[in-house]
Amino acid sequence: MNFRFTVVETSLNRAEFRWKWLRFVRESLLLGTILCFGIILMGGAILGGVIASKPIAITLYVVLAAAGIITWTVLLITIASASPARPWLAAALEKVDKRLLDRLNTLVHLEGHPPEAQAESFARRIAKQTQSVLAKKTPEHPFNEYRTRAHFLVFLATIAATIFLYAHYSPWLRLKAPAQIAKNNSAAHNDKALDLGLPPTNNVEQNQAWGEVRITDPGTDLRVTKVDVVPLQIEAAANQTLDQINWFSAINGSDEAEHKLPPPSEPRYAVYQPTLYLDELQLSDWDVMTYYAKASTEKNDSYASEVYFLEVRPFREDILKLPGGETGQAYRFLSELSSLINRQQHVIRQTHQHIQRPPVGEKLQAQDRKKLSEAEGDLGDSTQHLYAQMAGELENKPIGEALDNLAKAEQSLDRASRLLQDNSMNDARNKERSALSELAAARKSFQKAITDNPKSFEDQKQDEEPTPVADASSKLKEMAEFRNESKAAQDFVRQTLEQQKTLEQQARAAQRSDFSRLADQERQLQQKFEDFREQHPQAFSPLQLPADEAREGMNNAADSLQRKSPDARNATHLATQNLQKLNDSMKGQAADQQLADAYKLKQMLDQEIAAFDGRSKTNSGMSEAQLQKEIEASRKTLDQLKSTAEQDPTRNAFGPALRDSLSDQKRAELNSRLNQLQYAEEEQDKEARAGQARDGLGKVSKAFTESQPKSLQMAQQNDALKPNADESFSQGMAELDSLIRQLESERGLSPQDEARQAHQALQDLRNGMNTRQGNNDQINSILLQFDELLKPKTPLEAANLKKLMSALQSLSLETAQQLAKKEDKPEVTNIDPTHLPPAYRGRIQKYFEKLSEK
Repeated sequence: MNFRFTVVETSLNRAEFRWKWLRFVRESLLLGTILCFGIILMGGAILGGVIASKPIAITLYVVLAAAGIITWTVLLITIASASPARPWLAAALEKVDKRLLDRLNTLVHLEGHPPEAQAESFARRIAKQTQSVLAKKTPEHPFNEYRTRAHFLVFLATIAATIFLYAHYSPWLRLKAPAQIAKNNSAAHNDKALDLGLPPTNNVEQNQAWGEVRITDPGTDLRVTKVDVVPLQIEAAANQTLDQINWFSAINGSDEAEHKLPPPSEPRYAVYQPTLYLDELQLSDWDVMTYYAKASTEKNDSYASEVYFLEVRPFREDILKLPGGETGQAYRFLSELSSLINRQQHVIRQTHQHIQRPPVGEKLQAQDRKKLSEAEGDLGDSTQHLYAQMAGELENKPIGEALDNLAKAEQSLDRASRLLQDNSMNDARNKERSALSELAAARKSFQKAITDNPKSFEDQKQDEEPTPVADASSKLKEMAEFRNESKAAQDFVRQTLEQQKTLEQQARAAQRSDFSRLADQERQLQQKFEDFREQHPQAFSPLQLPADEAREGMNNAADSLQRKSPDARNATHLATQNLQKLNDSMKGQAADQQLADAYKLKQMLDQEIAAFDGRSKTNSGMSEAQLQKEIEASRKTLDQLKSTAEQDPTRNAFGPALRDSLSDQKRAELNSRLNQLQYAEEEQDKEARAGQARDGLGKVSKAFTESQPKSLQMAQQNDALKPNADESFSQGMAELDSLIRQLESERGLSPQDEARQAHQALQDLRNGMNTRQGNNDQINSILLQFDELLKPKTPLEAANLKKLMSALQSLSLETAQQLAKKEDKPEVTNIDPTHLPPAYRGRIQKYFEKLSEK
């Protein structure tokens, strides 16, 4: 009879399992390390040129993987079937647990002896002692993990080395197909080192499809008037026979219109010079036309040019007639809208380039898509801020249509940003054009609002008269009340939505006999919603439609439940959906309103800065009572701005600079400056303290501007309605050329438009030439001739304008040469011909052969 006790079996089984597990992990890691070394050797062989064939490499990788799987399976079976000696396991347990005092060794030793009564009694007492020792505290695990951890670290090191090799050196990309190997071997046999000579027929150039389409004239974006004529020059070339060449246009992001061109007269090269008469395209002021050219070959390969934009604007003299002129709000907002449109045009062009000619490698493509997505996201944020700025500063002005289009543009831009991130390029391109269309519509409707209601915008130009402090305090109070009421309404709608969801779940699981009880609950929920809406009309006034739909949904759900209709469950679901829409709309409306309030606060802050700046000067004329009101208003404005910068939903709408400028420490410093001004007694001291308060508030105003989205900051810094100094000359030459073409055509212009276009060309040429060469006699002489031609006594003639244009071109060429002489000499770089692609090497060789023949 053997002495087998439960305590012995349990302890030994636990030790045996741990031993098998640690051995299995160690040997699996060892196998993985060996496989990694094998993969590294394979990569080194590929990089060293030992393995050059892709099929051979694939075969070796498959063999290596199969060997690893088979070896791992054998390891698993071997270790699972192995069983270590029981005395060895007992000794291992005794080694880690000194409390056993050889009891476990004794019990295992007695298992192999013949049964004796005295030995059995002795063994039972030892077993009970062992059990009591082990019951007090779980014994430690035998067989430490140090060796296993060392195996794991070695395995990690080999994995890292393998990833580094294949990520940085890409051996797989160096493999070639068998046909390519044979081709390369043949070429290597005939080629000589550092020799540009190629056979008369360049196989690489012949077999590789190549083509290019360019719009070389004007070759850039243009800003024109609706009476301008725009000449185009489209060039197409390919190494295959050209089949069809067309150009496409889209006005304000709408559907593309195709403009067919005649078949090319030469098989592989074509030039076209169509002329655009903008009145034929029915373009009006502030329209944006997108256009590009596309060519296809007989083998169905197609190539597209860059995308260009033609923007139609009123004559500059009409723009300057806006209320307030160049310094008015109308001009400023039109400029900011135009800047965002120009930025969107740039993103559309970059997206078009990415689709037509994507970068080589998925990594570079992902980087490009990320940049495009971020650009669209920033434009979406800028559009949201411009919406808020216009809503805040032009409150009660007839700009509702413009704001609606801005809101649509913001949604399209956000959607385009997500589509670009998801690599849905065609859908993203469509959304980008939709955003351009909506931005252009916002600008046109804003211009129309100004034209139709000029007096409504005239009141805004009295910037020198600050808003009375009483009005500012009233606005601050209204903002605080709206913030509190909006928060209460959002909380109520959210709670109502949760209750409606619970009721929907109950209706889904309830029997039809319980529908009457649920109908009563639905009625109570609907009544509470209507009561709250009546008590807080301001919070729901901009959301009449979704609020009515939510109420109607709950009413229909209650009726269906009361009738025990089969559609009752669906009705409760629709009620939940309507409440969810109202909840989302309320969040968005609150965010928009509070962002608009932030810009009102910025406007009030700037007025307070101006007031303190005036008080810092001698004989300011500000009374003591007025000063105290300004100080108190400044404190309230700073408090509201701090809440805007730190609390949702406007916290994430601004960058960290605004929050930093209103931190607790800096807010205390501002309050200290205001207190010092408040309690100053001497006139000189008050002037100094007013200057300090002005500077402190100015830092907050500057931080506000720096926290705006980047595209909006750029729009505010630049005047998008006026060509810069470098563009003025080119713009004037284009306008002069357009005028000559109009005079030469039978179409003609009205005398009024002819005079306006000529004067605008003269002004642009004067600005451009003065910037290039300054004020000199030659320039003044040419411009004086132009001015003489514009006098009413002599009609404009194309021949005179052509002479004038020729003189301007000659002067421009001389200026360009003078500027070129001032530049440093270009650096000469020696190029190793062997590093050039074979196609380009062939072209270079043919080019120099033709030169040598001449």
